[in-house]
Amino acid sequence: MILLTALAAPSVGQSTFQWPDSSKYWRVLVNVNQYIENYTTSHPKWFAQDKLVTDFSVIDANRIGHDQAVQQYQKIHYLLESRGMCVGTYVSGTTVMPEPEQSTYPPRTVSIEQMPVTAHYMGFWPQHPSRKIIDLTDPDTRHAIQANIKQLWNSLPAPVRFVDNAAVHQSTGRAQPWEAYCEHMKEISQLGEALGSRIIFNISMHVGMLSDQDIRELMQAVGTNGIALEMPWHRVIRQDKEASERAQNRYRQLLDSGMAVILIPIDTPEDALSEWVRSWRKPTDHVYISGAFFKQPDGAIYSLQ
Repeated sequence: MILLTALAAPSVGQSTFQWPDSSKYWRVLVNVNQYIENYTTSHPKWFAQDKLVTDFSVIDANRIGHDQAVQQYQKIHYLLESRGMCVGTYVSGTTVMPEPEQSTYPPRTVSIEQMPVTAHYMGFWPQHPSRKIIDLTDPDTRHAIQANIKQLWNSLPAPVRFVDNAAVHQSTGRAQPWEAYCEHMKEISQLGEALGSRIIFNISMHVGMLSDQDIRELMQAVGTNGIALEMPWHRVIRQDKEASERAQNRYRQLLDSGMAVILIPIDTPEDALSEWVRSWRKPTDHVYISGAFFKQPDGAIYSLQ
């Protein structure tokens, strides 16, 4: 564990991680678990060009036991780093759940038990009533989850942090005030900087539907950290030329500001998304497309040579 920490830990207040060059190959691996070990052993060429694992955790840690989960995490983390990959951690930025229900190592959420009894909540995760969504408009609650996220990060240093459920823009559904989300992300960005980590915020939004004020607040919050989008070019937007142009213009604002953008093609065909982004991206952009570790990468999608 001491060796792993020494390898993973950047100097406090100074991140050693730089966004990978995406001018030739732009795949990043998201939501990685211990089963990647089998694939790197069986298909090492699949991972020859990968430089970034946004988040890695051992699932079913409660079943295999904490000590074994820690050992497995250390072993595979070292394996990935030895192959030249930067490996990040995962945490939910706006939800908490009971500690007995947490089943991964490292923990993926702050526990409800860690939150003060005075914490404010906005409801619960769909079909998961014990997973609560914090009220970001209440500063004490917001700062409480941030303090507990800091505690999780202090226990396991890493150069990259994937913060899921970071924000929801009104363009994609019911949301808290955008200003509150951005204030939260700004404070987490400062926390990450103090610990020497880059942050990747997973945000639910349609980029082209951001107002001028929305995008200013987003850029001020994220800075040169990164965002991940699961609806990067939604079907409704793909079918509307003007909407696609608005999205393209907003992407250019974000990328030109120095922000990194990870496109997660959940609702968009990978080939269509790749072709569209190629039509307007710059070689110096820090823009990436996520890929699954259990699939052979398609050179037509991920290779830009």
